[in-house]
Amino acid sequence: MPVTLEDIRAAAERLRGIARHTPLLPSDRLSQRLGCEVLLKCENLQVTGAFKIRGATNCIRQLSLSDSANGVVTASAGNHAQGVAAAASKAGITATIVMPEITPVMKVQRTTDLGAEVVLQGESFDEAEREAHRIAEVSGAYFVHPFDDEQVIAGQGTIGLEILEDCEPDCVIVPVGGGGLIGGIATAVRTLRPQASVIGVQAENAPAMHRSCEVGDLQEVPVRGTIAEGIAVGRACSRTLKIILDRVDEVLTVGERDIARAILELLEEHKIVAEGAGATPLPALEACCERLRGKTVVLVISGGNADVTTLAAVIDRGLVEAGRAVRMKVTLADRPGSLALLAQEIAKAGANIVEIFHDRMSMDLELGQAEVEIVLGTRGHRHVTEVLAHLEDQGWDARRIE
Repeated sequence: MPVTLEDIRAAAERLRGIARHTPLLPSDRLSQRLGCEVLLKCENLQVTGAFKIRGATNCIRQLSLSDSANGVVTASAGNHAQGVAAAASKAGITATIVMPEITPVMKVQRTTDLGAEVVLQGESFDEAEREAHRIAEVSGAYFVHPFDDEQVIAGQGTIGLEILEDCEPDCVIVPVGGGGLIGGIATAVRTLRPQASVIGVQAENAPAMHRSCEVGDLQEVPVRGTIAEGIAVGRACSRTLKIILDRVDEVLTVGERDIARAILELLEEHKIVAEGAGATPLPALEACCERLRGKTVVLVISGGNADVTTLAAVIDRGLVEAGRAVRMKVTLADRPGSLALLAQEIAKAGANIVEIFHDRMSMDLELGQAEVEIVLGTRGHRHVTEVLAHLEDQGWDARRIE
């Protein structure tokens, strides 16, 4: 049976007092830049830091005593793990979570903190899922699927109800992995506000649902490395594909650089911590904002469980992408005062030295030469060009490192 609006409304009742009605925040900066009214649905502020507690709770609260007697088991890249762990703990049953070995440490730790047993297996979600099914078969535990389950999809659909309670959207943009989130949201939105469009977004490095929609049939696509690990699914399922083909207007893909830049913009301009998957709706909107000009657009920030190490690397890369930082090499005379003179010229150009490595022993250098590799804080791409031009005008051999 397909998921219905009545299923989603029943799920909302089960979630009362467990999942938060997360805020829908207007973004003046994005609205002005992109020419439409942009609202951010902040599931990063959910109890477990992501939307997954909704579907997990709706599923687990409906298990019979015989279904839950041996606990529950699931596979997850992190957020579903925490949702299942929290829901199982509330229900007083045990939970075993199989996670890919690449899962950020923070997500593993938070899952164990919620009382679940974590098993690390495989390099992808699909490998972890196979191990979870094996454990379920051996132990008799109930398998809580991250997306191929009507009750899970209905639980995620409560986000759509909340969006419609808080605004009248013309478009909702939703991250897509296996399709449970967008399946639930699209069911609620298109039933209650059929004139609104729903757009999905995947990482270019994990485009299984995008490819499946193109051909109208399930496609298995190898997952390459992506900072949007929460939606890194190599194969979706027929249940969610059918919902998407029926109720979603299109599924776009966005690149890793654009995702990194979106994480940085949400953090710096809006004080919102979004993990890679949660940041994907922003570059998706940038890709289609012309046809949404003047419309009300909701971006579903699906989660904020960003690993600190990953976040630091993303910020560094994002600064480079935005021209806010640049790495360069400069050859100079190996004599006292040369480095000080270089620093003075950099200061005159309005740049700030963030990091510096001074090398006078490389075999590639002529006698009497030294080389510095330097990271500068800059104000944008134009400023980077100005800094390099200024150093060249003053006689310095400066080369940008890409």
